[in-house]
Amino acid sequence: MKWFDDIIKAEGFYFSPVFIEKIDAKKKKKLKKLLQKSQPTNTMGQEMTQLSDLISELKDIDIVKSDKKLSKQVDGFDEKNLEILASASELRKDYETLYRQLRKMVYPDNKKKDDK
Repeated sequence: MKWFDDIIKAEGFYFSPVFIEKIDAKKKKKLKKLLQKSQPTNTMGQEMTQLSDLISELKDIDIVKSDKKLSKQVDGFDEKNLEILASASELRKDYETLYRQLRKMVYPDNKKKDDK
């Protein structure tokens, strides 16, 4: 997971080891479920939406709100995720355009059938 290593290395990753212990059981369970849902799959857009949900949930936790350093780190994750989403959107449009072009080559419009 190179992107994860890049995030950790960037600006000295900060994470309080007591963070997860201070969260109530219900929130902890929800975070874990969101993390599981965010695990990479073949559907990139869905993953990033789920990752956005996880980041939003982290931002809502009081411990993150009260710890400026941790809050700044989560904000950094949010900004990086938005950059990735923008890039993914552009890639998806390019992919769809290329796909339509290739599809037209494989399944060309047959005007002769329409004339009959």
